[in-house]
Amino acid sequence: MENDKVIVAVELGSSKISAVAGQIMADGSLKVQAYAGVPSSSCIRHGAVYNLDKTANAIADVVGRLDTILSTKIEKVYVGYNAKGLKSVISRVEHQFDEETVVSQEVIDDMFQQCSEIEYDGYVNLFQESQEYVVDNKRGTETDPMGVACRSLEGNYLNILLKKQVADYIAQCFMAAQVDIVDGYVAPMVQADAVLTEDDRQQGCVLVDYGADTTTVSVYKNGLLRFLRVIPLGSSLITRDLSTILKIEPEQAEQLKCTYGLCNLIGSQDNDETIVINERKVALKEIGDIIEARNEEVIRNVCAQIKASGYSEVLYAGIVLTGGGSQLRQLDQVFVKLMPSMRKPRVATEPACGVVWNEPRWKRGDGSQLALLSVLAKGDENCCELKPMDEIDKLAPEDQDKIVQQSLFTETGESAQEERDRKEQEERRQAEEAAEKEEQEKPADTESKGGKKKGSFFKKWIDNFMDYSEGFFDDSENK
Repeated sequence: MENDKVIVAVELGSSKISAVAGQIMADGSLKVQAYAGVPSSSCIRHGAVYNLDKTANAIADVVGRLDTILSTKIEKVYVGYNAKGLKSVISRVEHQFDEETVVSQEVIDDMFQQCSEIEYDGYVNLFQESQEYVVDNKRGTETDPMGVACRSLEGNYLNILLKKQVADYIAQCFMAAQVDIVDGYVAPMVQADAVLTEDDRQQGCVLVDYGADTTTVSVYKNGLLRFLRVIPLGSSLITRDLSTILKIEPEQAEQLKCTYGLCNLIGSQDNDETIVINERKVALKEIGDIIEARNEEVIRNVCAQIKASGYSEVLYAGIVLTGGGSQLRQLDQVFVKLMPSMRKPRVATEPACGVVWNEPRWKRGDGSQLALLSVLAKGDENCCELKPMDEIDKLAPEDQDKIVQQSLFTETGESAQEERDRKEQEERRQAEEAAEKEEQEKPADTESKGGKKKGSFFKKWIDNFMDYSEGFFDDSENK
């Protein structure tokens, strides 16, 4: 059985801007109904927008293509974002009591709110999650101090920050493309939700998203995200090196990278086999040397970030690789060489829930679309209305004869269509008022369970940005 909701997700990637529409099935799987993607190398670098006009046009283009495929108008989308300005920081909030006091939910909520109000110069706080609490300055920590009597309580929180300019550009591009945003997600975090098991998170693991222009390192331990960094290096550098050194087209270089990968790690290092490229013989060893040199630079940076997290010695579940670069042949051997104390990496290319592929043009199983699918899986709000099938055509002839045609006018003389339009307008007004009231009462999308709290502030920030921008443009027009 299918869910009636059609979810639409957009990812701003460094190699392409992609959009996908799908439904969440009753068994939790994803049914992909439409997909579109356009190159983004001319407008996005290292995951950050640098050409606003081209990015806005690309967003409008991919959403418009989905409109055409689905024969409908997409009203809103979910957004996945990941850029070099994205990082995690640990913040601390301390609460002192006048006398020994039992920690209550109100205290926990107040400390969480204080942390969310901390300003970071040049950055926007988009996500926050409680880590551990220190009670009365003791060495040990508590993950849930509810009910503990103490005189002081210190809360440690992990915040995910994005450079304000990067965040503002995202909002401006969607506004210019006239595409409304339902909500946004940190791409590597929703990828983790899609591929990591609870055991992975508890035992400790690293999720490495090896993308085209960026590589993201996310470290988990004891069930929580502990560290996140985005490295402005990716597999596109390998393609560029091959193209420059061998003097071939980028398309040919990309094909060589995908076909041969780290071929020097396969069999003998003295392999003299050659291939012909543009009527010129090229040794496989030369191709392997080029790929290996640049790839090792990327992976050494990944290893440096894993060590910088402070958890490298206790990540017993090892490394999970995803992203387009994860398909590089023999990549796992490089990690084994550089970090021999960790388990051999495994590769994840699709969400654990599985995907029903109604979209035949989509390249499957290469890991490059995992972030987009993961954002899609998070959506729970209908983004468009599909044209319904003609219900009458599905009825038997004898049942069709029983259908009573509605009158064209009501008893008051109002046309039936006018009545429907009036009711729809009233329902829409009531829904908007209810949503506005709920938003005012709930400042952020937070989840609470005792001392464990997390909150996503992307939607609140995007709404505030839109309100400010609309006012700014209105004032400008009146001058």
